[in-house]
Amino acid sequence: MSRTTVSRLVVTVSAVLGVANAVSIGTKLAAYGVPLSLIVACALACLATTVWVVELLIKAFASTTYRCPDPACDFTVRIRHVDAAENRRWQETAAEHPAHLYRH
Repeated sequence: MSRTTVSRLVVTVSAVLGVANAVSIGTKLAAYGVPLSLIVACALACLATTVWVVELLIKAFASTTYRCPDPACDFTVRIRHVDAAENRRWQETAAEHPAHLYRH
């Protein structure tokens, strides 16, 4: 599958999950007699949060993280869609980044 197809699939899945979550919350609130304006506000907040969390999880699993090998250093780079050459370049960059070199 191409990246465009995967991106569209992720957006569709996150939207479906978000709508399902929003409808579920809205239905539960309506059963307690909550005013419609508050139900809509809560449902939209749940929709937005669900879409954001799904996107965050997809990005976390689809990316590669490079860290400085020094345990005291917090240098981190997160990259998506890298080839072998770029992968090696980022490994070297993380090991010899400028902030790390100035501390020694």
